[in-house]
Amino acid sequence: MVLGPIPASDSRFMRRVRLHQAWYRTEVLGVSAYGTLAVSGQPCASVLPDAAAERHLNFVGQEAIDRYLERRQQGWGVDPIRCTKYLTSSQTLTFNMLAQAVARSEACAKLFNRLLNRSDLELLESSVFEFAAQGTRYGLGDKTLLDMLLRFRTRDGSLQVVALETKLADRFSTRRTAAIGGAKYVALAGRSALWTDFEAAVRDNRTRQLTRCHALAQSVQEHDEPSDRHAVLLVLMHPEDHAGGRSVSDYAGHLAAEALVVRTWDEYLSAARSAQALEGPLSEELNRRYVDLTWSDLAWRAFEESSLSPSRRSA
Repeated sequence: MVLGPIPASDSRFMRRVRLHQAWYRTEVLGVSAYGTLAVSGQPCASVLPDAAAERHLNFVGQEAIDRYLERRQQGWGVDPIRCTKYLTSSQTLTFNMLAQAVARSEACAKLFNRLLNRSDLELLESSVFEFAAQGTRYGLGDKTLLDMLLRFRTRDGSLQVVALETKLADRFSTRRTAAIGGAKYVALAGRSALWTDFEAAVRDNRTRQLTRCHALAQSVQEHDEPSDRHAVLLVLMHPEDHAGGRSVSDYAGHLAAEALVVRTWDEYLSAARSAQALEGPLSEELNRRYVDLTWSDLAWRAFEESSLSPSRRSA
């Protein structure tokens, strides 16, 4: 089975995920052709060709398509090329995994009670994909985006903000914005007492993105309902993403409050089925698309064999 080229510069895990998505493209979507990477223009097996992208084949289910199109109408925040063409896009992953769940307010609250190990979330009040705060009262002076912002109402009537950081195989951003050491960030860190050492959290390349995202979520929590409650950051990631797991573990070490939860996508799907936030067939398809890499094991072994030098192949 020839699936197409995969960048040799990628990490081994990223190559594995790209290979799986290339397998999904050919074996499930029935698309034999592949597209090109936007920046380099190089062909890549995990990118859909234009014709398939225009049919929204990167999305799983109509609800994901609808939420993507709705978010596009709201302006800056989603990358239309990556969302429609890159099978490894974490933005598309978020739409596919969450669109149906957040449309079911009570079931979604049950789901997040399970994910966050709590029992007080009563209903989902609002959900925003790719939450952008610049130009609003929540903004901290930069263009930090939250993969998803959820506002829950608790049983005692309080507001609980939950920010989602979703990952498939891409790395956490190491970008340092000019605003991150500015007055708004520093004041928020002092008020919230969320971090043991905010400066250390933003100096660390592996935790800077998580710090920025958590700070923005905390800003929403404070502005929408002033209290001493902390916004919760939930990181959802692939169970085999060990590098990402180390970054999250490092970030946990910078926190003073228990306001971080990490779950794997298989745990998410299991909890979503239990809470009836996702329909069974959709959950199974999302598992095949993103989580269970054994579907493409034969193709991966063939790819690894073909990548070996002739001398190593014959050894």
